[in-house]
Amino acid sequence: MTGLSSNSSNRNQKAAPQPAATVSSRPLDADRQAQHLLNRITFGPRPGDLERVRAMGVQAFLKEQLHAERLDDSASEARLKILPTLSMSTGELIEKYPQPKPGAADPTPVVRQAPDSMRADGAEPMSSASMAQTGAQTGAQTGAQAGNEPREILLELGREQLLRAVYSRRQLDEVMVQFWMNHFNVFAAKGQDKWMLTSFERDTIRPHALGKFEDLLVATAKSPAMLFYLDNWLSAAPDSQAYMARRFAFGGPFRRFGPEMPANSGIAGNAQAQKRGLNENYGRELMELHTLGVDGGYTQQDVIEVARCLTGWTIQRPRYESEFFFNPRLHDEGSKTVLGHRIAAGGGMDDGLQVLHILATHPSTARFVSLKLCRRFVADEPPAGLVDRASRQFMQTHGDLRAVLETIVNSPEFYSEEAYRAKVKSPFEMVASTLRALDAETDAGPVLLALMGRMGEPMFLYQSPAGFPDRTSTWIGSSTLLARLNFASLVASNRIPGTQIKLGPASSGADGQSAGPGGGQSAPASPGDFVDELNARLTGGTLTARSRNVILKSLQSDAENAPGQAPESRGPYDELATAAALVIGSPEFQWR
Repeated sequence: MTGLSSNSSNRNQKAAPQPAATVSSRPLDADRQAQHLLNRITFGPRPGDLERVRAMGVQAFLKEQLHAERLDDSASEARLKILPTLSMSTGELIEKYPQPKPGAADPTPVVRQAPDSMRADGAEPMSSASMAQTGAQTGAQTGAQAGNEPREILLELGREQLLRAVYSRRQLDEVMVQFWMNHFNVFAAKGQDKWMLTSFERDTIRPHALGKFEDLLVATAKSPAMLFYLDNWLSAAPDSQAYMARRFAFGGPFRRFGPEMPANSGIAGNAQAQKRGLNENYGRELMELHTLGVDGGYTQQDVIEVARCLTGWTIQRPRYESEFFFNPRLHDEGSKTVLGHRIAAGGGMDDGLQVLHILATHPSTARFVSLKLCRRFVADEPPAGLVDRASRQFMQTHGDLRAVLETIVNSPEFYSEEAYRAKVKSPFEMVASTLRALDAETDAGPVLLALMGRMGEPMFLYQSPAGFPDRTSTWIGSSTLLARLNFASLVASNRIPGTQIKLGPASSGADGQSAGPGGGQSAPASPGDFVDELNARLTGGTLTARSRNVILKSLQSDAENAPGQAPESRGPYDELATAAALVIGSPEFQWR
């Protein structure tokens, strides 16, 4: 996988560099425009998608995806019926998947940052065979043991997101759900958030993914998952009528849902927060990570004032349904001043709504959100002119996300040579695009999710509220490159439980069942034909001559040196699977 950076980064997005100043005017031709659009606003083309987009035109396809609610997605929805937790309320999840007994270890793993290695303990990366064995064991353990453990909730939520990414016709919706889940990151291993995250994705993020930014911001501020994660549910005016009573309550029945975090974790645990009254965690991250950005023009005093405005925004019945609740007895009723805006005394819950409106409509928010969207859809360092135009559209449309995306995707910068295959796929995108391109049948089982974690993206388990930085350096390091190659080998050889890919033209026996070890595919006549067919299917025909030659030489060497196996005994499906693994592992497929 030459051509990818070998550096990885642990840093979050708090000090993002400024976007690139210029971009050349070299446009893509029509064929590559279709490829590029599919690689950016979907999780990669499925067989026939490229031909369809070329026929209907990129503008028509973009319009279709911007208004995907008009598309019938019942087929992909039907696949989710195997995941019962998706339709459960938080209370139902707590009842069915209860808290482990006191003293029992929490089975939810902790990942504090994007790892530079696949093993947190520094051990050597696993081989493909070991990973396949471990994955199969993980799947068996999940079915046999996870039964009523809380981790089953996260497993099903991860499976849902991958199934939608692979099969949904509403691809841009799914891309934006992933974007906002990362932008408004919630760490599932913190206390009760593992029970709240299903509702956060289903009821908070998904309905607003392509709507108005202010509506999304208000929804996240009211979400029990966010209130708990960033401790705002604990925040109260120190002199409020109910503060002392609430402190007493935290020491009693609420304590079990607020385990103390490590002192150096950067996230205050309940025991720390309950000593303070006013909690600034959410107010700070609201401005720094969700809206204005670190250089957005706010001060520490603004953090305090925002926190005061949001006192009383708490959780009702946290051990049961965990619903948003405004408690006026905890609210600071004094006057406040936020970013130069005076908020009169006595406003109650409206203080918080005023703050969210001020932040949602602020020019710094328009720029910060537009920059992140341009980074997701265009380049790690997007052109400054495009960010400016997207920001203006954000302001003019009051945060209409469809309008902002249309500005970005219709821009000359988006369809430029510089943007073409300028983004590396995240592990989630890598898995989804592979399964889509190879017309896979998958249940998105635990082995696939484990493989994503080994590639550096454990779903819902990134501890920093900043979320994963959307940069090449986040995903590419020596061990994560090896993990990608391991995934390529496992998926190409159909060694992932619950997942079956199709290589070559499909053929069925007389009984209608597939025949042959590759899922019943008829193989091309020569290694060169293997590679050319896979090149067209996986990369849109973009393999360089150098990459093609490297793959052909590797196939020849592999056939000659297969241990314990004579070259003539290797069947066409073995060779086809090896070729598929090499094309999936090529730089051309890693970039989107």
